[in-house]
Amino acid sequence: MRASAKLSLLLLCCGQVYADCQPVADNQFLTSDAGITIRSISFTPNNIFDLDDPASFWLHEFANYTHTVTKTSVLEEDLLFAQGDALHIEELKETERLLRSRRYLREAEVRISHFCASDNSVIVNVSTWDNWSLLPTLDFSSEGGRSKSAIGFEEDNLLGSGNRLNLLYKRDSERSGVGFTLFSPNLFGEFWNGTLAYSNNSDGDNYLLSVNRPFYRLSSPWALGFEVQSTTEDVFEYDAGEEYNSFSRQRDHAKAEFGYRLYPDSHNIHRLRFALELEDVQFSANDNTLFGLPEQRNLSALWLEYELVRADYKKLFNINSFNRTEDFNFGWQFNARLGQYSEQLGADNNALFWQLSAAKNWQLAADLYLLADARYLQRQFAQPQYLLSSHWQLIKQLDEYHSLVGKIHLDKGKNLFRDEPLYIGGDDQLRAYPNYFRSGEARALLTAEYRRYTDWSLWQLLDVAFATYIDAGKIWQTAEQDANTSAGGTLIGLGAGIRLLSNHSSRGTLIHIDLTKAMTDNDNVSGVELRITATRGF
Repeated sequence: MRASAKLSLLLLCCGQVYADCQPVADNQFLTSDAGITIRSISFTPNNIFDLDDPASFWLHEFANYTHTVTKTSVLEEDLLFAQGDALHIEELKETERLLRSRRYLREAEVRISHFCASDNSVIVNVSTWDNWSLLPTLDFSSEGGRSKSAIGFEEDNLLGSGNRLNLLYKRDSERSGVGFTLFSPNLFGEFWNGTLAYSNNSDGDNYLLSVNRPFYRLSSPWALGFEVQSTTEDVFEYDAGEEYNSFSRQRDHAKAEFGYRLYPDSHNIHRLRFALELEDVQFSANDNTLFGLPEQRNLSALWLEYELVRADYKKLFNINSFNRTEDFNFGWQFNARLGQYSEQLGADNNALFWQLSAAKNWQLAADLYLLADARYLQRQFAQPQYLLSSHWQLIKQLDEYHSLVGKIHLDKGKNLFRDEPLYIGGDDQLRAYPNYFRSGEARALLTAEYRRYTDWSLWQLLDVAFATYIDAGKIWQTAEQDANTSAGGTLIGLGAGIRLLSNHSSRGTLIHIDLTKAMTDNDNVSGVELRITATRGF
């Protein structure tokens, strides 16, 4: 049954409530929402596929039949307004964005369906469209004499509750293990979220426990969060994509954080965050340790952060994905954090650190967008450490089906931790080269890309687009790396391929099928290669 038919049936069943109300086309019919109240709220949750579509067939019927549609009570928990509240159009738009951020929903519309002149009120309808949320994992592959396998499943909308459950067994040349994750986006129906995760791996046990009440809306007056995490894993160092050293790393982390909104009547959002954070990182040798270990470190600290957000959200299409609504804030966002590593909390030394970040998007013309962010971190150790990063993306939409995209990523660090260098190569950086092809303390990446979108859809499961690109990048190594690994100049890669968007999946994964050519004299990567990867971006 179509959404409009469902709504009409609801009105017929409740005629005495809606007899004095007139349907409206959209939310823009009001010149002002002052003095108007919300009489009632209706819900129209839609299944994965529209079976009235002539292109639907038995597979879509089976998917709808085996899928539990998101419960109305779950949708209601995400509303930022309630029956009887004063109407604020911005709250409807913000609720839409919140609902769209849920993995299990493909799209959401929150709109005024009727205006009731007798008491100056409105009826609000919340329409949602579900994603397919049960994602089985079955992976077997072998490359270069190394094999890996994984089997399990992930359910992003367990029985229509919005809760996420993951069970997975995986095995590769480095480790094997089994684990589970349980995530609830709305504990107690009060915007608290919680995560419980555990994995038993051959190289150590990992666990995560967190409970948070974030700034779930722009006007949230406070936030609170607690987290405990322990991770043990083998870390690898690479030279031209080949592993040349390895060691084990154990990271124990705990955090308690409180946030408070300042100046609640201000048009801009001002927030303060205060946190106590404990972090201990230990290293040990394994069978593949050939070049020693990084220094142990303890970064337990107290910090205070100020955040400024100017909200100016717009719904865009064909920016980082395609055929999906994407929400972007075109207002400034600025964060400034000042902290102290403290020996009393277990830190190696008393030391100040600070971090600044800013993000801003611009619409330079009707079909031209600039997205930018920058971040600076400084740690005042005996040998000061810093990292400056800046990312820029320019999108020129030639028309509905064609775009040109340019990207610049610049990063400069000094005295970075040995196990956390900057990398170049891989999925979204230098795509013709393997992951971790080079590493160092500074890098520059440039990309020029042409994108072609289509109306093609494979069985309503995979939307089709195409891309052609050229990537260029350079990494600057440390003196220690220069002594142990080969140095590299500017790397250039060419590629072209297909993009397949799993448009009814809760992951919204983009499958990249590319032919790539690395412009290098390295015999291991210089040929034309077929690469298949899955990412969240175009």
